[in-house]
Amino acid sequence: MEHLPRLLTKLSLATIGLALMPACALAIPGDAAWSDLHVNGFASIYPVNLDATVNDIVVNDSSGISFAGDLDVESNRETAFLYGARAGFAPFEIIVSEFGYDGRSSGLASGGATFLGVTLPVNETLAANVDLDMTITKLMLGIDVINTPIARAGFLIGIDFFEFDRFAATAAETKTILGVDVINQGDTVVFFANESTPIPIFGARGDVQLPFGVRLGAEITGISADVDDAEISLLDIEINANYEPWENVEVVLGYRMIDLEVKGSISGTALDGDINLDGPFFGVSLYF
Repeated sequence: MEHLPRLLTKLSLATIGLALMPACALAIPGDAAWSDLHVNGFASIYPVNLDATVNDIVVNDSSGISFAGDLDVESNRETAFLYGARAGFAPFEIIVSEFGYDGRSSGLASGGATFLGVTLPVNETLAANVDLDMTITKLMLGIDVINTPIARAGFLIGIDFFEFDRFAATAAETKTILGVDVINQGDTVVFFANESTPIPIFGARGDVQLPFGVRLGAEITGISADVDDAEISLLDIEINANYEPWENVEVVLGYRMIDLEVKGSISGTALDGDINLDGPFFGVSLYF
């Protein structure tokens, strides 16, 4: 995380610029979930689907190259929990949210790939189980240009923290070359372990209050930038519909999609990869 101070400096400069905008902002007092001094907490069930492709990945360890080649990862869905909170005084708001993905997908190492120092013949592939345990934490500052009892619209600036607790591939079969077992079922290559990558994000959001206790909201954040020694493109989109059956209590139904593209090197592991996480979420929200 030695690059975190540099990212914080960039975000601080951008925040100063955005903070000047409310001088001409429209902020009207009211009783909406975002009006005046407000606090909001939410928790949702999030059946998140993972799609990933990792090309040209190279992992070096003390014994040499432990993996080199392409790894195709099949789609997999796991049930996660998406939760967070919002608090502020209009037109400013601090937002934090988090969810984790922990699942195993079927994968396939391409022909010609190197696995634990053994290079597969070009016409051979290796079936593998791909384990990914990660947590995504989003911390943002929202600055509204318009904030009224019926609608709000503004800008977002912050950081997405991608915590890779474990990203590894385990051989799902034994590979024999010339009668010799060169790769055994259960052999494992670790791509990342306990790796944290903070990514600066910018974006926009909007909410509108409809009749009968219905509220619609959407936000989009992302960036394309150099982080550490990698080129990273990140897109994070969320849409939601909220219904208030009782005062200060909302039922939430929404959809969130995160697409992360990485090309370069992170902590000594080189790769050209794309990770996509998406799915609906359903939960409750309390606001005051």
